[in-house]
Amino acid sequence: MPPKRKASASTSAKGSKATKKKATPYDEFFEDYDKVMKRNPKNLGGMIIRGISKAEGEDSDEDDEDEEEEQDTSKYTAEQMASLRYVFITQKREDKLDEMRRFILGSQANDSIMMFNTSFSYEVMDGFEEYKSRIWKKMKTPAEKFDSLFAYTYNLKNYDTWIHDHEGGMGMDDMVKGLAGMWKRLLKNDDEKLGIDAEYTRPGVVQLLTDFQSDLDMQELEFDFQ
Repeated sequence: MPPKRKASASTSAKGSKATKKKATPYDEFFEDYDKVMKRNPKNLGGMIIRGISKAEGEDSDEDDEDEEEEQDTSKYTAEQMASLRYVFITQKREDKLDEMRRFILGSQANDSIMMFNTSFSYEVMDGFEEYKSRIWKKMKTPAEKFDSLFAYTYNLKNYDTWIHDHEGGMGMDDMVKGLAGMWKRLLKNDDEKLGIDAEYTRPGVVQLLTDFQSDLDMQELEFDFQ
């Protein structure tokens, strides 16, 4: 799981020194980020979904906070900062991320070296049917469903061998369309019902699903979640 960015005292403190140094787009972004994150005391931090894009159309930076800190943040433009996407993580959301990782990986979940082949795609398909019939049906509220489906989809995308190594005509299309339909129905709920913020988490989830859609498009699998 990508590292979470927590509220930073040093980031907040920059605002008190505005008379000495003009705030950069980086400073302004994370000042707002901290305000929104602290608005919900259940937030532990933010999971980065998309990093800061490099200038002049170069590839995005790796999602690595250590690498980010090595950059001269004062040179980031407002446009680059606006490209960042985060999802705020609560304890329940973090627990679901670990639960779904173990659910998808099965006996390999705690292995230091994991092996994937075509059989993994069968496991993913069977797992989706179990997820729908057993886990999903237990979710009572839109907020519970959001935490569960986010965690499930994040791990499906993270361990994506099944997308590239599967046999055609075995129902993979139905699984992907089914998952997209679950998201489409869920995202019709407002942010309050989902237990998320409009500023960071909703855009972050949409970005995650858009990236997932691109991965699936390359394999001609239709994921129409909007």
